[in-house]
Amino acid sequence: MDLTSQNTVKDKKNSLQFDRLLPAILHPKRTFTQIIEDDKPVWLTPLLVVSVLILIAGLIAGPIRRDAIVNGTSLGSDFQYYSTDQQQQILAAQATRSSALFTFVFPIVGSLLGLWVTWFLLSSILHLGLTLAGSRTRNLHSYNLVAWSTLPLAFRQIIQIFAMIFTHSIISSPGLSGFVTGTGGAAFIAGLLGQLDIFFIWQICLLMIGVLPLSKLSRGKAWMVTGISVLLLMLLTAFPRLISSMLSNVSLGGFF
Repeated sequence: MDLTSQNTVKDKKNSLQFDRLLPAILHPKRTFTQIIEDDKPVWLTPLLVVSVLILIAGLIAGPIRRDAIVNGTSLGSDFQYYSTDQQQQILAAQATRSSALFTFVFPIVGSLLGLWVTWFLLSSILHLGLTLAGSRTRNLHSYNLVAWSTLPLAFRQIIQIFAMIFTHSIISSPGLSGFVTGTGGAAFIAGLLGQLDIFFIWQICLLMIGVLPLSKLSRGKAWMVTGISVLLLMLLTAFPRLISSMLSNVSLGGFF
């Protein structure tokens, strides 16, 4: 019984690879090859680091989001022309939106779900694509590779944290989404462009580095599968932006 407990503790310690964080950034080819050679789950560490940073960013963004609502910066320029009843309905709706549930809980939970769900989806899509292309790698190795490729997202979160601290504002148009405005198809395109930044490109580069020793396929075939997998993920993750845009067109006052 004691030996089993010791082995359990040892396995938990081995699942956390904090000593690989810096080498994964400075020497990605060598480190990712070592990660892929591990025949055990080592995906927890990078996802844990990014999750903690998402939590910190959410705690910083909460008061900023609440102040914007309380100070009326999101009331709109036509607010003064509404009737008294309409103004009361809008203020009541914004009072609800200024609660901790909307300013802290929902944004943080949504961001965390986005990280973990996209990690699972990309890992699964990549493994399926590599299998169809002739690779015989285990899905565990795909999970490890995709998880460690999310390290650039940690730097994105750090920069956003400092930006919110110094500017006291939230980045509302991430990536290249600021170049496209509108609803419907424009919102879907904005959802695609919002994913494109230097950190996302960095993540793709890490995937390209790791997929070669992972799949044992030719460079062209492995990179093609990776590119298609990333594109499919982008298309899937752009749909929430489209749905959000459609829902935002529904007047909150209509529910009162």
